[in-house]
Amino acid sequence: MRRLAIVLVAACVAGPTVLGQTPQAPVFRGGVTLVPVDVTVLDHDETPVAGLTAADFEVKLDGHVQPVRTVAYEEVALPSAATRAGTPAAAPPREVTNTAPPAEPRLFVVMLDDLSITPSRGKGMFFAATRFVDTLPISDVVGFTTSSGAATLNPTRNRQAVDAALRHAVGEFNDPRDLMAEYAVGLAEALEVRNGDDTTLQQIIQRDCFQGRTATQAAISSSSCAEQVARKVRMVGDLSVQTAANQIRAYLNVINAMKPAPGLKELVIISDGLGVASRQQLPTFEPVAKAAAAAGVQLSVLSQDPDMSDASKGGGAANAGTTGAAIVYADNRTLELDLQTMTDMAGGTFYRVMGQPDRFFNDVAVATSAVYHLGVEAPAGSAPGRDFKLAARVKRSGLTVHANHVALAPAPPVVVPVEDQLRAAVVEGLPNYGVPITVATVVRRGNTGAGLDVDANLEVPASAPGPLTVMFGLVDTAGKLRTGRKAIEAPSNGGDYRVSLSLPAAPGNYRLRFSVADTNGHVGSIDVPVTAQLARVGPFLVSDVMTSWTGADGGSQFLALEEVPAAATALRTFLELYAPPEAPLPSDVRVEWSLVGSAAERAADQSVVPVQAADRLTAAGQFDLEHLAPGTYEVRATVLVAGHAVGTVSTTIRKAG
Repeated sequence: MRRLAIVLVAACVAGPTVLGQTPQAPVFRGGVTLVPVDVTVLDHDETPVAGLTAADFEVKLDGHVQPVRTVAYEEVALPSAATRAGTPAAAPPREVTNTAPPAEPRLFVVMLDDLSITPSRGKGMFFAATRFVDTLPISDVVGFTTSSGAATLNPTRNRQAVDAALRHAVGEFNDPRDLMAEYAVGLAEALEVRNGDDTTLQQIIQRDCFQGRTATQAAISSSSCAEQVARKVRMVGDLSVQTAANQIRAYLNVINAMKPAPGLKELVIISDGLGVASRQQLPTFEPVAKAAAAAGVQLSVLSQDPDMSDASKGGGAANAGTTGAAIVYADNRTLELDLQTMTDMAGGTFYRVMGQPDRFFNDVAVATSAVYHLGVEAPAGSAPGRDFKLAARVKRSGLTVHANHVALAPAPPVVVPVEDQLRAAVVEGLPNYGVPITVATVVRRGNTGAGLDVDANLEVPASAPGPLTVMFGLVDTAGKLRTGRKAIEAPSNGGDYRVSLSLPAAPGNYRLRFSVADTNGHVGSIDVPVTAQLARVGPFLVSDVMTSWTGADGGSQFLALEEVPAAATALRTFLELYAPPEAPLPSDVRVEWSLVGSAAERAADQSVVPVQAADRLTAAGQFDLEHLAPGTYEVRATVLVAGHAVGTVSTTIRKAG
């Protein structure tokens, strides 16, 4: 299952262990099946409207009004004014979890439709998209992909990674009008000819070969120019249809990849247009509408108003004077109309971006902050999985309603064997949310040679019925995967399940994947990005800060996760310092350890002399936790050489209440 290799990190959902399925629509008492319908309602300021009831909606399935039986309004808090002004969100902590945060996040995937954008266009839109991403709430999960498949970034809360992907993006559109540029042939007219319009072909030939004069069929048949023009028309039409098919396939792949994630899901497409063989052939867009309805994905599509002086958008046709300008104008409108038609069919919002794009991206953020989930009574005898033509409106004036033009009756979920889910989560990165998982990682030099170790802790709440089956895998950028598995019995002391492992790795970027199944067959999985690289502090390469805690019973937990239990009595900290290759370890080295509270006040500090062993120095600190107030603290290690500070390494802990 290739798709676009999008891995979704999202909130935990309850329910049966089902892969790739959204939750089933409820069954209303009396055995009536409810068809799920998502509706966005906006006022004249493009702001979501709250407080509507079932009586406010009218929903038609296949032209017949059906009762709205249930209404659920889902809303996400908007960014603060300071954040909207462009203040980037804080970097995420080292700890990653698939457990639901207090407010379920929105999932955004920003898709650059680079198959529609020439390399010389779009940079203003791309940079505006980075500002849009930066001002989303930190609870939102954001991914990035392109229609060509040239770049994909798994959904993450790391805004800097998404920004970098957008800033390095470039259009990939190879304009077929540039071929045989001496003949002015537009996309719109080539598509009409491809759809069987011979009159348009004759008009193109007369324009390009006979200076617009009417030519006899005999003259056309004997004209080499006419033959070349007809050839270019076929090439432009064929390449346009092929490009559109690739665009639509990319939209479908992303929508289907977003399907398993819970919560509000928004696909934001930046595109310069879509050209299909016939604008009257709406079935071309039905697969997108059906996929969006099945996945619960909303679409926001932004298309920049074309600049008529931009020859790069018009290809060879733009070089043909007044005629070429008319061709480019017709093409731009055709591409925009087809894109808007597809957006409308899928119930999305189309934004024609004019001037500065930032305000349009702001409208996207606001408009996508809320949605109504309706349960609409299906017509009697509706087969599972049947699709309906949908029309929805609100019985109040002045409001705009966005809803997919297709609705699907719920189909029975496809239950996948537990073993297959475990393996798919590790091999393909597929998400599962049935078992809460928390993972923390640190990177250090291995005990032999210059290789690195990726040390990881996994924690599962004691509420999960054991024994547990755990699979893990480490995959590099070339796709090479190393896997393992183990069974874990329920802890005898009734505490949480914990697994620690150390995986040797060469320097580079990896994905660390865990999948866990409990004894009832529920599966959870998580995909963690890992950068196996040592930081440099002064003359040293250094490990990440490692921690362990000790309880009142004397038991300890090494490489602990960020949360330290309230019963913990002591915290130990470790930092390893390595000499650069072919260089001795410096002498007169000290490490100052500090435990800094949220108010930037030192809760404790101490200075230690590292212990030397082989190729490294190890600095260990210890802090009393018995009298430490609950809260979040920074564990900070400042390295000094000959009395001078050369750098700092830190991590965070949370003292439970």
